[in-house]
Amino acid sequence: MSMWQWQEIQKLSWQELIICFEMKITHIVECAGGVERYLEMLVPRLKDKGISQALVCSHSVDTDKLKDSVDKCFITDMRQTFNPVAVIKIIRQVRKAISISKPDIVYCHSSFAGVFGRIAAIGTHCKVVYNPHGWAFNMRNTSSMKLRVFRTLEQLLAHFTDKIVCISETEFESAIDNHISSEDKLELIPNGIDIEAVRSSMGVSRSELGINENAFIVGMIGRLSAQKAPDVFIRAAEIIHKEIPNSAFIIVGDGEQREDIENYAKEHGIKLVITGWTDEPYRYLKDFDVAMLLSRWEGFGLAIVEYMAAEKNVVAARADAIPSLIEDGKDGFLVGIDNPEQAADKVLWLHNHPNEAEEMRQKALQKVKSKYDINRVVKQHIDMFNKLIPVGGAEQNNALIVSVAHLSSEERRAA
Repeated sequence: MSMWQWQEIQKLSWQELIICFEMKITHIVECAGGVERYLEMLVPRLKDKGISQALVCSHSVDTDKLKDSVDKCFITDMRQTFNPVAVIKIIRQVRKAISISKPDIVYCHSSFAGVFGRIAAIGTHCKVVYNPHGWAFNMRNTSSMKLRVFRTLEQLLAHFTDKIVCISETEFESAIDNHISSEDKLELIPNGIDIEAVRSSMGVSRSELGINENAFIVGMIGRLSAQKAPDVFIRAAEIIHKEIPNSAFIIVGDGEQREDIENYAKEHGIKLVITGWTDEPYRYLKDFDVAMLLSRWEGFGLAIVEYMAAEKNVVAARADAIPSLIEDGKDGFLVGIDNPEQAADKVLWLHNHPNEAEEMRQKALQKVKSKYDINRVVKQHIDMFNKLIPVGGAEQNNALIVSVAHLSSEERRAA
């Protein structure tokens, strides 16, 4: 390669190089909720950088939110199952989708998608990236036998994985402590959010929700499942309501525990609104006075960062990665897991100390702006992808780079 060609290559932005290389990524996704929100932020931005993408998902994923950012979408029977017949069927479906989409990288999101996708990708010559979005072997209220199975699966499947993305330092350390893989296979990419989307969102009017305009509102964003502990949230709500009669509660989400939570609220005279799944969670977040996330386990706790960006006081459980997000007593409060009394006590303190609460909100907002921007997450992903993919090997790379270097600036822009 001549000096002139090298000088021309240096003039190209990395976006132009990626477009020339036509990198292809196929995302494997089983569960909705936080993983879906993560992809809604990541996938469109990767598309803007010139990366071609496909989506292989379960029926629970709302593909309408991602269809404009992917070239192909494959709906499969993916679900959380240990039935061997069902597992084999799912793996075959996923493998067929990988064969059709012909990606350079298969990117698996969450534990069950990680099992199906990584097994399906064996022998395809694709690079494989896996993001557990919270290790399944760290779940609470789960049998020790099941946790050992999860950990063993992760250790085995790590041999068929090129990079494992850890969304928090806690998750990274947990991978090392549990001997999941060698450290050089782990990639720390802390979560981030679209800060502007949170801050520019317009709130739902309280009258639409049947809530008094001057009510004190406590809310949470999350799936109504054991992990997110809506049962602890509603028991804390009962305590808060006794002390603040003009209080109301909002859960933004849905899930298998919805009926139980609604029945508890009715029995105890608690004003509760459950929105169900929504494309606009931030509209409801804007109505909160205090936001809670009382999860029993958590790979990161994306909702906490969203709460902070919306300038809401945060009360969260001291679970897994959550303490890395909150400086207790400074920009939020940490409470014990399965402890509604502590959670209620912190909410009542915030209600009774408005000046201190405002100071905590501002500290939290500054932290989010400096550490948790989605654009940093995108850049780290692209850096990782570029290291994984040699784009056809050294000879093809050199030929492609040389041909690109011979293009004029106008021709490059047209390409």
